[in-house]
Amino acid sequence: MRRLPIVVALLAVVASLPASAQDLAEARRLAQQGQVDSARAALARLLAATPPTDTLYPEILYTQGGIAGSTTEMERAFQRVAVEYPNSSWADDALLRLAQIEFAVNDPQGSLRQVEKLRADYPASPLLGLAALWGARAHFALQNTAAGCVLLADGLARAGDDVELRNQLEFYQARCGGAGGVSGAPAREPADTPSVEPPQPPQPSPPSPGWRVQLAAVAARATADDLAAAVRAAGYEAGGVEEAGLFKVRAGPWAQRADAARALEALRARFGGQPFLVRP
Repeated sequence: MRRLPIVVALLAVVASLPASAQDLAEARRLAQQGQVDSARAALARLLAATPPTDTLYPEILYTQGGIAGSTTEMERAFQRVAVEYPNSSWADDALLRLAQIEFAVNDPQGSLRQVEKLRADYPASPLLGLAALWGARAHFALQNTAAGCVLLADGLARAGDDVELRNQLEFYQARCGGAGGVSGAPAREPADTPSVEPPQPPQPSPPSPGWRVQLAAVAARATADDLAAAVRAAGYEAGGVEEAGLFKVRAGPWAQRADAARALEALRARFGGQPFLVRP
């Protein structure tokens, strides 16, 4: 039997999807190609045309949140997924994104609430390791060092083969001062232990030809710093720009769009979210 070329086979799969699923796939394609305004408009039309009882509805909401133009719009979309569709496969993702947003807007208590809800309501979620990282950061911001160290230990136990997550957890575990922090006793760093220098903030990248992958647009520079550092640790160039009150973290550039598109898929697999291509 002759095999169809990969591209033809993929097109056949997409064509076999229901019309609404095809529309969602097209909106994602537009976002990945840097046509964010068109993607937002397509998602708004699709959301209006899809019954709220449709199983695709929470996925549309989640995708809409991922490319929203402001933190408020992101939070509104993810909140709807978490509250209105708690049994969907997107609810735990939405809670994690809400925890990240709350932390970014300097509300560690709110971030911790989202993390604890995720841990309590979705004990089998594959996101628990990453949630532990954000919960620990929230605890540290609230000066709850011992509780943060407990979460870090839990996250490390769940990290598995995720090297990047393990590296981030171990980075913050330096604050625990050894096993004492994990045991629940108040954690203190030894007097002769140098403090860990925070990652340097991403510097605005000068205009240059080619394509970049935008991974996130967040309200807090600290969150952008951490993501940019993680992207660089993964072997990519990373920078950032500040626009309209948001810090936008971008990887690249790549001279060829095809190379940038391949990098986008690799970055999405590693960091999640809804990255898309942009021109510098």
